[in-house]
Parts: sequence; structure tokens; C-alpha cells
Amino acid sequence: MKYPSLLRRLILSQIIAMVIACLLVFCWLIFHWFAFENGDLDRRMLYFAHTLAEASSAAPDNPRELERRLKTAEKLFIDGQALITHDKGSHYTPLYQVWDRAGRLIYKTANAPDQPIAGTGDVFMEKHWGGSSWRTVAAISGDSAIEVHIAERGDRRVATSLPMLTDIALSQVLILAWCAAVMLWTAYKGFHPLRMLAIQIAKRKTGDFSPIYSSRLYAETAPILEELNALLGREGTRLDNERRFLADAAHELRTPLAAINAQAHLLVNAQKIEHQRLAASELQQDIDRVSHLLTQLLTIARVDAEPTLVDREMIDIASLSRERLASLSSIARSRLINLSLDAPETLLFAVNRAGFISILDNLVDNAIRYTASSGHVEVRIVRFSKHLELSVCDDGPGILPAERERIFERFYRIPGTTQQGSGLGLAIVRRIAQSHGATIQWCAGLHGRGIGVIVSIPVAKLIT
Repeated sequence: MKYPSLLRRLILSQIIAMVIACLLVFCWLIFHWFAFENGDLDRRMLYFAHTLAEASSAAPDNPRELERRLKTAEKLFIDGQALITHDKGSHYTPLYQVWDRAGRLIYKTANAPDQPIAGTGDVFMEKHWGGSSWRTVAAISGDSAIEVHIAERGDRRVATSLPMLTDIALSQVLILAWCAAVMLWTAYKGFHPLRMLAIQIAKRKTGDFSPIYSSRLYAETAPILEELNALLGREGTRLDNERRFLADAAHELRTPLAAINAQAHLLVNAQKIEHQRLAASELQQDIDRVSHLLTQLLTIARVDAEPTLVDREMIDIASLSRERLASLSSIARSRLINLSLDAPETLLFAVNRAGFISILDNLVDNAIRYTASSGHVEVRIVRFSKHLELSVCDDGPGILPAERERIFERFYRIPGTTQQGSGLGLAIVRRIAQSHGATIQWCAGLHGRGIGVIVSIPVAKLIT
């Protein structure tokens, strides 16, 4: 699939912007050039008329000398204009008449009419003849003996400016070409670090999550490289966690599965009913243990897959807690443990329903498992202005301060523990608490014994 090119789009947009800018500048120059040139052409025209008048006044009665002087003055003027405007052609063709003091026409150019073509001295006029528009002016010599009428055709006046306008247009084209070449080179070089970064990424092998390094960073490439390295770090950590998780899960499942296999063998080979019943009971317990372990594994895998648990809703925490404790009461009764709840009649709060149930079930189940027979487990729920506080306390053996952080690790169990468990319950609690932006704290247990866990869930991060 061919994707659009950022480099091509950048270059094209810059070239279009430059072309538009050059056209605007050129139009602005032409506008001001003609505004200036009209006045300059009038001054040039008047100066030429006075030059011819002074040249004619020296020999008004000698036709041959008069023509020589006029031709000389005309050539000098035209050559001077060609030098100024860089016009190597013959765009300027003067049309003029020379009149003496008596009002006689003593000289005219071949294309000039016999009638006067201008008005009084130094006054510009617009006249029409021969199907063209003419700009005319008259000039009187210093001794008032000669009056020269001169005319310039409108389109020819513009033609005399064409060489200068051509130079301006050529300079604009050259500037545009130079800027485009510089822009192409700088844009190509500017995108070179990105191309090198793409080549470096393409060369990496599958499973290589080590950071990518660049010999030279830029303000545009540094954020990309930093975020890419951060992503690689997260993915590497996630992959390592999954590998450890699979290894630990396989290790944890090996023992109960072996026990199930042994109990099944005993059940099949037992000769007496009592032995069969005992083997069946042990088999059921092992199956329950595996079922509980698989449930915990699926729960923590789901939490890892959905780290934010964004689907939160307003629920009655008190009613939900009573339902969950009722389902756990059978386990508590079997161990002669007194399970109690201290909560309002109704308490509305926004949480992820499945996440809150996992926190409550795992904390209570963990407290029941490690509390001695005839012990107490108390659940307390309090709503504060900015957070909800869930605490689970027991009067069991407690946890040494050195072990309190480690028990949140997956599959970790306190050395010497005889109670069955997967070592995942508190790891699930901490992971779900993190997804809610909640904090976990330790507190004193009941009756001067045991330990308690407080989970504080903030309000602001839950209400959407």
C-alpha cells in the first residue's frame, strides 16, 4: 500500500506558498512600477521635447543643419534610454514636430501629422488619431524661437518598460528556483534522521526490547525515540511478567494436579467403601483447590489485560458487600469464625463492580483462611467526602513487618504457612486497587491481635 508522503506534502506546500508570495510581490512591483513609470515617462518625454527645442533653436533657418541636430539629439536620447532600461531593441520611436516663432512647421518626423499635436508648453494632453491613443506635450526653447510638439503612443510607452519588467520577473524566477532548491535539500536532510531511525527499528530482531539509541537527537526526533523506548520498556516488562506468570502458574498447578492424579488412582484401586469415600473426599478438595487457583489466574490475567477498568458504575456498596459476605459465610462457619459487617444501610459509590467484588472476596477469604478457629473477621465500610474506605481486620496470627510488602507479590506465601492457597489473592487486590487509583494501608487487627488492611478508593477518579 502506497502511503502519502509527508516530505512531498511539505515540499509542495512550501513551493505553492513561495510561488504565491513571488506572484504577489511581482504584482505589487508592477503596480508600483507603472504608478512611478507614468510620471517618469512624462518627465522623460518633456526632457526630450526641451532637448529637441534647444537643438532646433541654433539653426531654425537651415533645414539640413536643423535635421542633423535633431537626429543627433534624438540618437543620444534613445541610446541613453536603452542604456538605462537595458533595451537593446528599438521599442522607443519618437514622433514630434518643430514649429518656429511664426507658427510654421519647419520639421516633423515621417509619422507625424501636419497639424499641431500638442497644446501649450509643458502641458500634457491625451489625443487620438490613426486609431491609437497618444500622450502629447509641447516645449518652448529658451529664446522662445522654437516650439516642439512631441507625442508617444500609449502602448509604446508600456513597451519601453518591458525590459526592466523582464529583469524583475527573471530575478523573481531565479530567487524562487534557488529557494526551492535549498528547501528541497534541507527538507531531505531534515527527514534523514527519521529514515535512519526507521532503518534501525527494521533491523531489530523479534523479542528485542532493549532501548534504541541515536548518535544525535533533535527536538523533533527525541520525543519519538523517548516514547518508543518507553513502549519497548513496558512491553519488555509485560513479556517478562507473562513469562514469570506462566512459569509460576505451571509450578503451582503441578502439585494439585499430581495430587488429583494420586487420589484418582486411590479411588479406582480402593477395595473398601470407606477408602473410596476418603479418596473421593480428598479428590474433591484437590479439584476445588485447582478450580480456585484457575479462577485466581483468570482474574489476574483479566486485570492485567484491562489495567484501567474504566467501566465503572454507581452501585450500592453496602448491599453488594452483604451479598458477598453471605456467600462467604459458609466458609467462615465451617471454621467457626465470626464474620461481621459494619456498614450503612445504603451506600452509593462509583466503582468497577467486578473489581470491587474481587477486592472484597480476596481480602475476606484471605482473612478467613489464616484466622484460627473461633476467631473473628470484621469488614467495615465508611464513606468520607473524598474517598471510600474498605477495611478487613482479623484476630489471626498477623504478619511480620518484613513480610508485609512481599505478600503482595504473585505466588508468594509466608514461609511456614500450612493453609492452602494460591498466593494470588493479595496480588489481585493490589492490581485492582491500582486500576482504581486506590491506596492500600496496614492497620491494627482485632482485640490486640491479627492485622487489618485498609483500601481507600478516591471519589474523583471514579465519577465520569
